[in-house]
Amino acid sequence: MRFILYLIICVVSFNLTAQEGVSTLVVNEKKEQPSVDFLTGKVNIFLESNFKKVEGKVIYTFKVLQAADTVAIDAQKMQIMDVLLDGKKAEVSYDNKVIKVSSDFKKGSEHTIEIQYISVPQKALYFLKDYQGNEQIWTQGQGKYTSNWLPSFDDMNEKVEFDMTINYDSDYEVIANGKLMNKKAVNDSIQQWEYDMQQPMSSYLLALAIGKYEKVVETSESGIPLEMYYYPWEKDKFEPTYKHSKRMFDFLEKEIGYSYQWQNYKQIPVKDFLYAGMENTGTTIFSDAFVVDAIGFNDRNYINVNAHELAHQWFGNLVTETEGRHHWLQEGFATYYALLVEKEIFGEEYFQYKLYESAEQLTEQSKASDATSLLDPKASSLTFYQRGAWALHALQDKIGDANFKQVIKDYLESHQFNNVTTSDFITIAEQVSGQDLSEYQKLWLEAIVFPSQEALDILTASPFIKKYLSLAAERTQPLTGKWGTLATALDFPVNEYLGQEVIYQLEGDTSKEAIALFTKAFETNNLYVRQTIANTMSTIPKSLQKQFETLLEDKSYATIEPALYHLWANFPSERGRYLEMTKDIVGFHDKNVRILWLVLALNTPEYQKEKHQQFYAELSGYSSPIHHFGTRENAFTYLESLQAFSDQSLVDLVDGAVHHNWRFRNFCRKILDKLLKDPKFQKKYVDLKSNLPIRQQEFLRKKLTP
Repeated sequence: MRFILYLIICVVSFNLTAQEGVSTLVVNEKKEQPSVDFLTGKVNIFLESNFKKVEGKVIYTFKVLQAADTVAIDAQKMQIMDVLLDGKKAEVSYDNKVIKVSSDFKKGSEHTIEIQYISVPQKALYFLKDYQGNEQIWTQGQGKYTSNWLPSFDDMNEKVEFDMTINYDSDYEVIANGKLMNKKAVNDSIQQWEYDMQQPMSSYLLALAIGKYEKVVETSESGIPLEMYYYPWEKDKFEPTYKHSKRMFDFLEKEIGYSYQWQNYKQIPVKDFLYAGMENTGTTIFSDAFVVDAIGFNDRNYINVNAHELAHQWFGNLVTETEGRHHWLQEGFATYYALLVEKEIFGEEYFQYKLYESAEQLTEQSKASDATSLLDPKASSLTFYQRGAWALHALQDKIGDANFKQVIKDYLESHQFNNVTTSDFITIAEQVSGQDLSEYQKLWLEAIVFPSQEALDILTASPFIKKYLSLAAERTQPLTGKWGTLATALDFPVNEYLGQEVIYQLEGDTSKEAIALFTKAFETNNLYVRQTIANTMSTIPKSLQKQFETLLEDKSYATIEPALYHLWANFPSERGRYLEMTKDIVGFHDKNVRILWLVLALNTPEYQKEKHQQFYAELSGYSSPIHHFGTRENAFTYLESLQAFSDQSLVDLVDGAVHHNWRFRNFCRKILDKLLKDPKFQKKYVDLKSNLPIRQQEFLRKKLTP
């Protein structure tokens, strides 16, 4: 839990001398109606990791819809080697953004354009090293534009059937959209992978991933191959990471009522991904932070992201918004269908509680001065995702389940492989239901204020939500007046949401009556009720010490981390014992438990003092680029709070400040800006600057220049 990282600052002192030596993605607005329609794109590329370079060619076929004298293709800062029109040298202009090919293009005619190019992309395609030092390459087109590494189309209304041939080191696995048709050696070290797509898609959904991978292939009930990739050294995490994947696929095909339209479905984890996941056509790339063991599954599983990106294969890939104001047709739909998947797996109460939770968030957001409607292209992620999901839930409630399913089926069938607007969807909903939905549209899609009362009316049809709200209404009451109600909520078998609500209402209360309720809560053995105790009980009564210690044995890294810290802080004489109990626990992908453990061990003088230098070296080493940015972020946070930066960790911080992941980059820059206000660190960086890579030197030079 992140709060631990800040609590530690208040109580930990560090005496060891530092050693020297982890928004919304809206593609561009719709352009004017094109005069040509691009049909196919044949891509053949070579990738060179040493130079972070792409070299190759693409051949497009297109049909002229209206007579024109110019055809345009987006290409960002490339070296254009040659352009051929119908096999002949073309008349071309290029401004580092758009390739314009001039000719007398007659209506109804068909042509080919071949472009040979070299690109050193600054975004959309990323070259990095994995945790074993191997090369890893992956793409992210939405919000970044594929035209940074392939001459293509930033307008998502241009849909093309892409086939990709990729040439790379034969020691690696190369994965891309479509079906692998052929794999052959080019020479002793380079291999060629040929991927075929049979249906058109927007350019932002074109994808590739290269790295050290193995895979498991299952087959859906409808016969679709499901390829699930994993790192060879993490085979033991395959099952908990991909748990329920086939079940989700089969469920969504049935629930949506329209068959999956792509040749196969692949999922590939990558290091330092920009987001949780990306729904490239038939080829989801996702953050390897979701690669978990059996314990991690309980707190940070891949279920929701897995279901969300899979739902996008219909909503976003099969039918695509025309422009940003209709973005909810992608994100709202994917969010809602992911929630339906979770309902199938985790049950009705989970589903209802998540709807309640998002309604609370949306109600609060409505109060902000910058609140927007669902149809505003600048709406927040919360609006596009959660309000979009609520709009669908409200529609289903209004027109009934059978009508709703028919609407979805007709919507996909009518607009498959095309672009859509909100009115396209509403028109079909009105036709199927026979209802005038103009008031629905005003309330759920066009109004800025979230319709909280209407949402509450829908929610309270659930007996569980009624029971939960009744318990939540006790928050303002004194404990003496509600003790019996809280105690009843903890009766076996406890409902985890009601149980957690009891703990939140007890937060900070150490009275005899409260301790009796905490004792009962511990004894429920519910993972999430106990986790809530671990997170909220910063002052542990002596009478609850033994019970609190049992939290260190729970199958939850999100429980163990705060439990370890609170025990360490509350019972100084027992610190060595708590450290011994947890010394072999690493935690999530970001090593949350291990990094906290190192800091606590360093601040326990009597605990393995002879290993403190070793502990510091490990802590400082987690700032290295070889680790996931989440691990590095944890390490930097502690190193800053302890003012314990080594020369190498200072260098690693500058590396983070130019990282491709913008969240991590901004995090590192904030720390760096603070350090550079101190003359001691200014001098240190002046001394270190000359040994940095050129890009980092230039960044630091600007920071150091008054």
